[in-house]
Amino acid sequence: MARAMRRRLGTAITGILVCLALAACLTAVVAVPNEGWEQAWWWWAAVPVVALASAAPLYLGRDQVVGAEASVLLFLSLTLPWPQALVVWTVGVVAARLLVNPQGRRVHDVALAVVCGAVAVGVVAVLDTSRTFGVQEVVAVVLAFSAYFALGVAVVGLGEGGGAVVGSARRRVWEVGTLYGVFFGVAAMGYVCVLLYRAVSGWALLAVAPALVIVLVAVNGVTRQRETARRLDVLFRTARALHSAASEDQILEIIDAGVRRLGDPTESGLWTTMPQGDEVRRLFITGDQVCWLVVAPMPGTPDATLSLAEAIASIAQQAEEALSRMRMNRDLEEAAEHDPLTGLVNRAVFLDTLAATEGRRAVLFCDLDGFKKVNDRFGHPSGDAALVRIARRLSDGLPDDVCVARLGGDEFAILVTGDDAQARSVVVAEQVRELVARPIRAEQATLAISVSIGIAYDAGPDHVDDLLRNADIAMYEGKRTGRDRTVVYEPAMGTQRLRSLELAERLAAAISDKRLRVVYQPIVSASTGGLLAVEALARWTEDGEVVSPEEFIPLAESADLIEQLGELVLDLVRADVPQLSRALPDGTTIAVNMSARQLGTPRFLDAVERTRVRLAPFSLTLEVTETEVISEDTLASGVLDTLRAGGIEVAVDDFGIGFSSMERLMRLPVDTLKLDRIFSAEVDADRRRAEFLASMLQMAAALRLRTVVEGIERRSQVEVIESLVSAQEFEALAMQGYLFGGPMSPSTLVRWAAEQRRRSAH
Repeated sequence: MARAMRRRLGTAITGILVCLALAACLTAVVAVPNEGWEQAWWWWAAVPVVALASAAPLYLGRDQVVGAEASVLLFLSLTLPWPQALVVWTVGVVAARLLVNPQGRRVHDVALAVVCGAVAVGVVAVLDTSRTFGVQEVVAVVLAFSAYFALGVAVVGLGEGGGAVVGSARRRVWEVGTLYGVFFGVAAMGYVCVLLYRAVSGWALLAVAPALVIVLVAVNGVTRQRETARRLDVLFRTARALHSAASEDQILEIIDAGVRRLGDPTESGLWTTMPQGDEVRRLFITGDQVCWLVVAPMPGTPDATLSLAEAIASIAQQAEEALSRMRMNRDLEEAAEHDPLTGLVNRAVFLDTLAATEGRRAVLFCDLDGFKKVNDRFGHPSGDAALVRIARRLSDGLPDDVCVARLGGDEFAILVTGDDAQARSVVVAEQVRELVARPIRAEQATLAISVSIGIAYDAGPDHVDDLLRNADIAMYEGKRTGRDRTVVYEPAMGTQRLRSLELAERLAAAISDKRLRVVYQPIVSASTGGLLAVEALARWTEDGEVVSPEEFIPLAESADLIEQLGELVLDLVRADVPQLSRALPDGTTIAVNMSARQLGTPRFLDAVERTRVRLAPFSLTLEVTETEVISEDTLASGVLDTLRAGGIEVAVDDFGIGFSSMERLMRLPVDTLKLDRIFSAEVDADRRRAEFLASMLQMAAALRLRTVVEGIERRSQVEVIESLVSAQEFEALAMQGYLFGGPMSPSTLVRWAAEQRRRSAH
């Protein structure tokens, strides 16, 4: 828009100048017959002199305002009648534009030179009536060529943009004054020629030719240096402005202004379309926008040491550095305030927002249930993609006035404010659960993810950390009581959380000091009741208090102690071999629980191998709970195949309560499937449950997996199961439960085994 306005202004100025120039020429041509043409033909020699003198212009800003040809005009105006002087001057100006300065063929420049010449010739003709050397003539010359100079400066300034002329003149008073003095020094050469012509003859002018050539060369050198200095000044001012730019739009405005100052302001600048002319150009890319830096040289622009191509290349480089610096700072600020994966605000910003909030507020602490298993099974890229999807759902699906943050890992926090924050927080929590529960696709599988949410309320600006911690405690209470639920904080929960933290520290110390023990529960044949295997189970008693496995096993998982616990169980089983040898017949299987994470650690695999060797002649089975997902990387590594090749069997424990699919079960290199107690608990009272168990037994048989039914506590359960399968399938079935024997110490196991042998003998 600004470029179009400048172009229209330039066109209007050119039109006015053309009209004035035509009027001046027409007036001179009409006046020639009246004055008479008595001059000799050699006066036309002034035409090439004008052309040659224009090769050394006095340069102001971006345009040629006056030149050395002004000395020729002064000579003509004092030696010829004004009509002839103006005609010769006009022809010389046209010749200069056509021959010496072909890039300056614009009508604007010819018209400007003719109008300025007409003003100077007219002032001399009016004021210098004596045509002799004296005060009157000197005053006339000074006034005439001051008008010539001033008109040129005014027209150039007006073409550069209205009100900017005044400000520019104020900044460059010294520069304009210097040019004015140089201009009159050059013009004075013409007056010297006038005096020689009057005192001697026209041939005496040849003596001035060498001096005129020297002046032209000197002027050309000065203007070249001035143009170089001007371009360097443009680069300096642009660089300084870019350094203080506050936005990308401002950077683009600055380089547009800088490029326009280098050339014709109506044709130069930052273009969004590719230029089609012969302008100096450079490609400039900002973000996803392709632009061009275009400089259209002003006609008559002198050469400079610094070319226009080099100048716009420097501006482009400065702009690219400024944009890069600005984007880097913006990225640093973004990284300091936002989570790099999801784009949500981070913990620091969330806490600052929480602290700055006045009035009632509620914090929701959200933790995705079992999300680590998603990473283990599908890999971290799929897990990250799921987190991004969930974060986007929360941002788009929750009210605009709530603050959603990612605290780290699979933890999110949400701030609800307002007088109704307490009631709204419960509604928001249900929205969160619904948004998270929507299925997510990952590697041709569908993820069903749930979330546990803790809510804490506060009515004042203090205790920000306490508010978040209380919400965290409530969330853990939800985890402890079953997951996939919302729990509102109560003071008593803090005591429970503190106990969990203390218990985790005590568990770590107990594992390090080997203060846990192992008990063994029998696994028997469903048809004969004969002993097939025993499962090694960890037990912990601390300061006389028996800590339930349902408490310390999940605690070991959440505190990253499960791997150390698994290694300790193997150590204790190896230590129990002497007593196990007294209780168990050769070939009995010892089943040990393990974490899927341990499969990829060489240290654990070494411990497994030592245990296998130590247990001989017993065999070793490793049980992996179904909720402990075996990752695709572990499957690809062939660890399970290597274990089985070494004589170690692999079983899936508690099948049916975790994340396994039938397709995944078919790919797992396992030998035994242990059905969780939830499938057998009510088979003797609920026909539907019995039929469901029968279908699972048939599935295991189809996969050629040995099957153990857990949770058998009543004889009626055995009878129902026997009725569900064929006699051959029942004979291959194994069972485990208190009906056959509960977990027992090695010494108790010895007595139990002896009792079993006595019963078998009778």
